Amino acid sequence: MSNTKTTEMKKSLTVILFLTLFTHGYGQIKLNPGVDTSSIEHKEVLRFWTDYINSGPSQNSTNYLKFWNDNDKNLFKQPDLTLHSINTEYSTFAMGYPTILSILPYKKDYFEIKTAIGWADTEGYISLLAIVNHYVKKINGNYQLFNPLNIKENINLVEKDDFKIYSLTNTAIPPDTLKKLSAFISTLKTDYGMAENKKLVIIYGSNSKETETILGFDFNLNSSTNNPSSGITDLSNHLIILNGLSSIFHETTHAYLNPLFPESPLLEGLATFYGGSMQKSLAEGIRFMHSYVTANSEISLYAKMKEGNFYINNEYNPTYILQGLLIQIAYDKNGITEIKKVLAYKRLDEIFENYFKLKGADSIDKFLKSELRKRAIK
Repeated sequence: MSNTKTTEMKKSLTVILFLTLFTHGYGQIKLNPGVDTSSIEHKEVLRFWTDYINSGPSQNSTNYLKFWNDNDKNLFKQPDLTLHSINTEYSTFAMGYPTILSILPYKKDYFEIKTAIGWADTEGYISLLAIVNHYVKKINGNYQLFNPLNIKENINLVEKDDFKIYSLTNTAIPPDTLKKLSAFISTLKTDYGMAENKKLVIIYGSNSKETETILGFDFNLNSSTNNPSSGITDLSNHLIILNGLSSIFHETTHAYLNPLFPESPLLEGLATFYGGSMQKSLAEGIRFMHSYVTANSEISLYAKMKEGNFYINNEYNPTYILQGLLIQIAYDKNGITEIKKVLAYKRLDEIFENYFKLKGADSIDKFLKSELRKRAIK
């Protein structure tokens, strides 16, 4: 997605599901039985948190920012890391009915607020979307929100010149990966003439549970899917969120290059060219696609590219591979210069007609299959 976030893995929620949820907006907030509101402090925190949810926090609003501390706002344009970690378009708080589960003291001077977001059907069966944790502290007489990164125990920070990585203390990051990432970012900056010195922020868990803990989730709906490795790029925050390390170069490409070519239809192909997809390199993907079209010669690759929802199995993303193929062809022609040229086009048909000088679905399809074969048999 080109506006705020991009993701390598398709989210488990479907459009139909989302359309059934966004019916209530922001409104009444329920207290779960047993929530302690007996003290003045608890009542104040409850009022503060209710006001926050009713402010309509989302990527398209700024009113909610007044509830956050200055340090987190300086680090992130959107400091609530739970807002769009489930879906890149819709705020987590707008996707269900919020129920406050607990308001309890946490460490010195903080309160931890647990909120469930979900809905019930007409028979009373509950569907749970998420359980989120937020942290509140009174500063100079006013409550302020804090994200978990510098509050929760067992979160470790590794900082380099171009990036910082938050992970759980016992989750090791191979030093070789850190060196390769530094070199990769340096290469991207040089090749694409970037002078941006803002550090990339990475939240990394070896699995989804670790990642969600760092973000502030006890549970979210994506926890139910068996995705061993995935990544999300939050362009507004210059942030990538990783389950496993295999997506790190793919998502880093999005973080640095998407803003340079925001209207290109080949951004996933660009990220796949540099960082692979679904734990497979572009070369592996090309070999797979060649084998597939050899066995299914009647398929039109051009038609599938235009549809944008080409699915074969859970191990390869055909759309990303075919986009990556076009980037590879441009690079083989004259390096980064040609990549920049092909990325300047805003529509797929323009790329084929004006850059590759191809007209007609049949000629484009033959071209794609020929280029797959040429690179698969090397």
